[in-house]
Amino acid sequence: MPHIHLEYSANIENLDTKPILLALNQALVDGAYVSSANDVKSRAICQQEYVIGLNDPTQAYIHAKVSLLTGRSLDVQQQISKLLLKTLEQQLQKYAQFNLQICVEILEMQKNTYSKKVVTLNEQIGSVFI
Repeated sequence: MPHIHLEYSANIENLDTKPILLALNQALVDGAYVSSANDVKSRAICQQEYVIGLNDPTQAYIHAKVSLLTGRSLDVQQQISKLLLKTLEQQLQKYAQFNLQICVEILEMQKNTYSKKVVTLNEQIGSVFI
């Protein structure tokens, strides 16, 4: 935990999302917001169908949805939001040809309904068909 879903408008052509995702993960690790780097899972999704305002092609967006387990204070959630917004700003400076809307949204996942299991390679080997 946490999960980061990074959505962005398709008019940001050739957006290399891997370094952006890595920078977001690193920011959480460096800020000591996670106990292990492997707890952070991030992914990027390009939105082909979108409209910003009245469809002005100079408008673009990137929106990070950050899902955290319940229990973090509002102050910590705000710190994470600001940290990731700053990280995104730094990573996206070269896309100044757009009016780029950068957003971070913090979402809470209920601890009592979230399930997770880490399956090691040794556990899987018996059920893998080759």
